[in-house]
Amino acid sequence: MPYDRRLLDYVPSYYEELLESSELLSAEDAEFARLNANIDDLLLQFNVSTATWGLREWERICGIASDANKTLGERRSNVKARLRGYGVVTKQHIKSVADGYYGGETEVIERFSEYIIVIKFTSSYGIPSNLSDLQGILREIIPAHLAIEYEFKFVTYDILKSAYATYNDVLATGFTYAQLITNGE
Repeated sequence: MPYDRRLLDYVPSYYEELLESSELLSAEDAEFARLNANIDDLLLQFNVSTATWGLREWERICGIASDANKTLGERRSNVKARLRGYGVVTKQHIKSVADGYYGGETEVIERFSEYIIVIKFTSSYGIPSNLSDLQGILREIIPAHLAIEYEFKFVTYDILKSAYATYNDVLATGFTYAQLITNGE
């Protein structure tokens, strides 16, 4: 939040004419601006969605090993999902955790007669980049006697065939085969 007021705005106008007072108040303005910027940055650390350097503390509180190789978004997703992961395990609870890690929509299918919970990724193609993190947290919250299966959405040959008349049309897109089947381009 920018602080546009100067200290000189708070004192009588004759202070502007006094060189010492004017210089002193200007120097204090710079320090207050720095202090206010530090306070604003500190306040950002209290929210997982805006935390940067404070994310390590969130991870410690949630019992997550901090991994500097992951993006801030992935680390924030891990913390949010862990925070959602506490409580009674219901279908909606599992969906909430999965959506938090995935960053998209999932569907939870219960096949209790087979002792299986299926997590179906519905909002985008391919395998999520942080699937191993999701698998770890779901294994922690879902009872051990239930198996967990994952279903992913890929572009099939029929979809490619309907979108492109010939193989040369596919080549003309410039996408690799892996990009086509995972991104749905």
